[in-house]
Amino acid sequence: MDNKIFSETKQKIEQSVASHQLRKAFSLAQSLAYGMSRPRVAEDLAAAEQTYRFMLDYASKGVEDPGRAEMARSLGSTILQAVDSLERENLLPDSAGYYFSTLRYEQLQRYDTIASLAEEYRKTVAAGSMFGFVNNAMDSDSVREALRNREALEIRIFNRLWVSHPLSSDDLHTATALLSSDATPVHFRHMLIWALTLGALEYYDERRLLAVLDLADNANDTLRAAAIIASMLMMHRGKLHGFSPRVLDRLALLGDDATLRENVRTVYLELVKTIDTDRISRKITEEIVPEIMKFRPKIDMGKLPSDPEELEENPEWMDMIEKSGIGDKLKEMNEIQEEGGDVMMGTFAHLKAFSFFNEPANWFRSFHTDYSEFTGADAKLHQPIADMISAMPMLCDNDKFSMMMTVRQIPPQQRDLMLQQVQAGADQFAQMQAASLSGLDTPANAIRNTINKEVQNLTRFYKLFRRKAELHNPLTSELNFLSVEPLRRMITETDTIAVAATFYFKHGYYPEALEAFGLLTDSDRWRNDDQIYQRIGHARQKLGDYEGAVEAFLRAELLNPGSDWTLRRLARALMAAHRLDEAVERWKVLEERNPESASVALNLGRCYLELERYDEAIGQYYKAEYLDEKSGKALRPLAWCLLASGDLEHARKYYQKIITTLEPIPADYLNMGHLALAEGRFMEANNFYSLNIDSRTRQADSAGSPSGNGNDSARCRQERRNEAVDSFIADMKSDTPVLRRLGVDPALVPMLIDHLLYAL
Repeated sequence: MDNKIFSETKQKIEQSVASHQLRKAFSLAQSLAYGMSRPRVAEDLAAAEQTYRFMLDYASKGVEDPGRAEMARSLGSTILQAVDSLERENLLPDSAGYYFSTLRYEQLQRYDTIASLAEEYRKTVAAGSMFGFVNNAMDSDSVREALRNREALEIRIFNRLWVSHPLSSDDLHTATALLSSDATPVHFRHMLIWALTLGALEYYDERRLLAVLDLADNANDTLRAAAIIASMLMMHRGKLHGFSPRVLDRLALLGDDATLRENVRTVYLELVKTIDTDRISRKITEEIVPEIMKFRPKIDMGKLPSDPEELEENPEWMDMIEKSGIGDKLKEMNEIQEEGGDVMMGTFAHLKAFSFFNEPANWFRSFHTDYSEFTGADAKLHQPIADMISAMPMLCDNDKFSMMMTVRQIPPQQRDLMLQQVQAGADQFAQMQAASLSGLDTPANAIRNTINKEVQNLTRFYKLFRRKAELHNPLTSELNFLSVEPLRRMITETDTIAVAATFYFKHGYYPEALEAFGLLTDSDRWRNDDQIYQRIGHARQKLGDYEGAVEAFLRAELLNPGSDWTLRRLARALMAAHRLDEAVERWKVLEERNPESASVALNLGRCYLELERYDEAIGQYYKAEYLDEKSGKALRPLAWCLLASGDLEHARKYYQKIITTLEPIPADYLNMGHLALAEGRFMEANNFYSLNIDSRTRQADSAGSPSGNGNDSARCRQERRNEAVDSFIADMKSDTPVLRRLGVDPALVPMLIDHLLYAL
């Protein structure tokens, strides 16, 4: 079946299930099954639909059925699972996506099963424990080969587990046995969690979720952090399926653990921050680093004092840093770090080209010094480096692998120098971290740091993996755990929501901020906080929802009538919503409170101008000009009001002042043309209108980019000239009512336009 048709139909089915219209969902799903010549799937769907019809029949007769809601959920999930299976079957033969390429390869390995691969892996681990490797054959290349074989098996099992759908009972049993066995190395158990998760993110399978949930209270921080993050992502992916009583019971049991609830909230906040990773990386690579590099040639770095306090004592150095702007950039970088922003991804983005990162499994491999490439004949050289990198708390696992592989390629002399610098940085980071913790090296801090690094591993994979576009990426703006009811109950501790809401708001993610603020306003603690409604109003205004902004600012005004900030924002929102009379009332209150404010006078004048109350507008603009003569902000609206009210003499005075004291803009020439036309000076009017078109064209030319050849440039300039003419004609038509009030015959306007165009 055509992939586009299938995809569109699947989307309709998902929408139908989400809106509880199962009759429509059954019909569409059966049409897909018949369209792909899969009558068995269609028959199974028909049987499920018959169950649904029986349920509806009982409901219509008023029969009590406490299991009705669960049955409806289960039937919806049945439809979605059937559609997923049909889609996999439809895409499998021809899809070039990485998931399906891997699936086709695994299907060719007919004699390999997850169970047989797991058994081979157990034997490999038992035959060559790392204790034996390290103590008996540290410098042996055979050790490296044995480790390579083990790692190859880890990748095979990871891939097989990833693309198997749905998981058979045997496969699930094998996976859970590996996950629960202490004989399985921790780094491989960690990989298995993500193999299960990546599979569920492509095609949801509740059994994967249950297997991972069993590790959410594991004693090992790495496994616990991975399991909590993975479970939350799977639940978000499967929210349309709903959750069976088994999952809900397991979550209820876990939810009784206060520590686990706190970990869930930590994961939520860490994943919220991932939405900002691209912005941080761009800011660092495009703004901060270039500014630092521009500053570097201006000074002799060798003469910089090594002691920061000595630098502060030298006013010349401090003055140079301030003038260069580098101080602001470094301060900004520090603020990003203090917020927990991922400042390292941009740095390590260019170090993911090693073949190691071609395998998805390796992005989820915990850094361990017994990795094959760090052992063998040259282990004495590599192991100390691996030990040092392993101890760096600021790096996540796959960044540590990047660092190790980069260091191995550097000549020894430069490598030693670089490692000294890196070690110094690591020591400084450790000291800062120790100081910030004030000696509170608690288990809670440890798991929090582990969660942070685990999220960074995940972010690296979905941002930097070479074939990332072919996989379902959960880390998008659509990631909203508050829409998953079981998680929502664990997350909606108001302090947590307040932190997330503030983060979203500060960085301009307004839809997400509004949802979080909405939860806050439902709570007793925040319901009467005017600042929450101020932020809601600001966010709605930024999104163009001016009526919503007005509503929020009105609530903030009710809670705190004395806030000038709220009153200003409310007045502006009322203006944007074209509720001008109400806006005037607010600006008048502000005028009483701030009689010397030029800004208030300007805004009040603008309201009167839009209401065509020109005399009152003129009064406000005169006041604004008196209070803030230097800025000249009042000149243009004042001149227009004088013109529109028919005071041509004073209008001419102010337009002449505009031309001589400000840099003229196209509107100035247009309005001076109107003034000349109203005074009967037609030639002068034509000259100003011509200047309007010329000015518009120059503006467009300066904004446009030059083309590759002269003819192209001439054509582009002519197009911009034509656009300037069209804009001029539109403005003339718009201003015709004003010209009519000034005594200009409306029938004359199009004639003047044509006369001008003939002359151009």
